[in-house]
Amino acid sequence: MTGFFDSLIALVVVLVLDVYIASRIGRKPGEDSRFLLRVFWWTLAIRYGLAILLNAFSGSYGFANMFWGDSGTYDDGGYGLALVWHGDALGAPSFTESVGRYGFYYFVGAIYFVFGRNQLLVQLLNGTIGALTVVTMFALAEQLFNSAVARRVALLMAFFPGMMFWSAGMYKDPAILLCIAVAMYAVLRLRVSLTASMLLLYVGAVLALTAMRFYIAYFVVFATVTTFVFSRRGSLVPRVLSYALVVAALAAAFNVVVRQEALEEQNSYLTLERLQVTRTDQANLGQSAFGREYDVSTPAGAVLALPVGLTYLLFAPFPWAVAGTRQALVLPEMLVWYGLMPAFVVGLAHTIKRQLGDVLPILVFAVTLTLAYALMQGNIGTAYRQRMQVTMFFFLFMAVGLEERAKRKAVVKARFAPKPAVQR
Repeated sequence: MTGFFDSLIALVVVLVLDVYIASRIGRKPGEDSRFLLRVFWWTLAIRYGLAILLNAFSGSYGFANMFWGDSGTYDDGGYGLALVWHGDALGAPSFTESVGRYGFYYFVGAIYFVFGRNQLLVQLLNGTIGALTVVTMFALAEQLFNSAVARRVALLMAFFPGMMFWSAGMYKDPAILLCIAVAMYAVLRLRVSLTASMLLLYVGAVLALTAMRFYIAYFVVFATVTTFVFSRRGSLVPRVLSYALVVAALAAAFNVVVRQEALEEQNSYLTLERLQVTRTDQANLGQSAFGREYDVSTPAGAVLALPVGLTYLLFAPFPWAVAGTRQALVLPEMLVWYGLMPAFVVGLAHTIKRQLGDVLPILVFAVTLTLAYALMQGNIGTAYRQRMQVTMFFFLFMAVGLEERAKRKAVVKARFAPKPAVQR
């Protein structure tokens, strides 16, 4: 548990940052800005309250074992790095050489280096990152559709229980979600106009993903390449030049930031054999394993395992098979998730029919990452957690479906509304 003085420092730091972000949001005129500001502050309030609660009980073994999870690992790792940088320890921890996992350790270490070992500050910053993701998804939805859809997306992102929980602890999930959202938003803007600011934003987001969960960066790049190749906007020459410039910027950034041997090691992870190893490890270590009988190391085995993997990834934990306190706590969320699925189907069908070219990067990313996780995951707990990385784009199509449903209801209501009497 963080002490009173450190807690006060944490609150002051994040409030200064939040006021600055709010001032930027407030520059946009109109009701959308006021709506987004309200959602932004409520998003922060809920996440900060949950963060303080988690921090207060983190010293309890039973509570920490159930809800603190990886937070303790990142706390220890970041503190170890801070000690090295202060010259109080010899040799960097082993995770600094890990494949695509070290980024959040360095984030925590940098905070501890400046402010001391302040767990609550990391948690509150995660809450701010979560709120920034809400703002980014609002901007992305508004760019693709309209403000009505963007508002629904913002509300789902802000108040969906899973999104709130992962933004309240010392987890890297909020940063991963923000980087994905920023990268996709930058891709949409780059398709319209190639600007240095959007290019830098995109490259920065991809490199940050490489340092936290490298394979997601690869899926983002794949979606980007697909988008620029099959984009229907503009003439051929500008599209080719834009594509070449984005690829060149990525290649240069990877050569500078990521060592060649690290790239080779990362590539070794992107095989069916490696997926099978990961799947087996999760099934053996977790208490809620599934699909142990499948072997995804071959194409035929992967095809057989895919339907089961997709079912568990998208719909587990199932209400009729809840086991343990954690699964019971997410049951209300799952019921809401199931209830939103018809809207998702309607929204997806409507978008593909009307705006396939516009949403192509998001579709490619969400579909490919979902399929990969369906093959990789062998444990309900990890599947639920990893689902959050595509959930925000499910929210996008759910919002479209909800908006279409609202429009149809309005049309029906107007059709059957009593006509005003004609005065003579």
